[in-house]
Amino acid sequence: WDYYQCFGLGRAAIIQFSRGCPHHCTTCGQRGFWVNWRSRNPVKVVDEIEWLYRTHDIRFLTLADENPTTNESEWRRFLEEMAARKVPIHFFASIRATDIVRDAGILDLYREAGILYILVGVESTDSDVLRAIKKGSTTRHDLEACRLLKQHGIFSVLGHMVGLKEETWETFRTSVAQLIHYDGDFVNVVHVTPHSWTEFGRQVRDRLKVQPDLSKWDYRHQVLTQPNLSPWKMFFAVKWLELRFHGRPGRLWSILRMKNPFLRQQLLWTSFHTGLLWLGELIWELLGIRCARYATKAMAAQPELKKNNICLAQFSFFLTEPPE
Repeated sequence: WDYYQCFGLGRAAIIQFSRGCPHHCTTCGQRGFWVNWRSRNPVKVVDEIEWLYRTHDIRFLTLADENPTTNESEWRRFLEEMAARKVPIHFFASIRATDIVRDAGILDLYREAGILYILVGVESTDSDVLRAIKKGSTTRHDLEACRLLKQHGIFSVLGHMVGLKEETWETFRTSVAQLIHYDGDFVNVVHVTPHSWTEFGRQVRDRLKVQPDLSKWDYRHQVLTQPNLSPWKMFFAVKWLELRFHGRPGRLWSILRMKNPFLRQQLLWTSFHTGLLWLGELIWELLGIRCARYATKAMAAQPELKKNNICLAQFSFFLTEPPE
């Protein structure tokens, strides 16, 4: 179990409080996949958490819930039970900006219960896009949610989705400026993925795909073509956005000046490992591009290599230019 650790806090595990989501975001498959929202008994969930701590020395938990805050009273019962037992465990959870704003009066209870990191799915900083995907929240909700979380010592991870519109270098510059304005702690950039059971997937069914390998339809890889940016340009635009957000001097200086030693240590640890991941992805993809170019030249000279060239099959889509 020592291999399963998160955020430098010790042994980690994943637990489920609820399943499903009542919202209708067109790009998300959770509602269509799990259908109705339902939850477990909050007290029994906390019993399980306490057992994990006492039996396996678990110190960090990820709530695997799609939308744990759907039922306000059940969610509050869970938080109150965790706070009352004072189990020394911290949590990562995915929570909508609208629910964070709704719970503004009990965010102290969030911290007492151990909530430390919250993934806020802002998806886009463009109000028109948010309406188009039926997000049910606004940029005002996103901004206020980030402010409230920072005020209560909870780290916000902004989930930003690229590919929801025709991307250009200008859209990336606009997005990162708005994300910085939100003043969240981290950004997690994902690619829109057109799963067949989603409304978005049906809308773009006939759109060209740059990634035919379904094992890579994982939100970390580009799937749909972009008319203005080839795949390799999209990749570097995403890397630039991540670097611009996480590496800005003002953010780094604010971490060093933070007075709370625990929160400062968490930000330093997570920022360092975020940087390692960023660098690892960059090196891997650079090697992939080089491999694809080498394979392309080799196949031009020896066409019989085409069927067996795994390297080209994996990476050649990076060299694909957008269609005219």
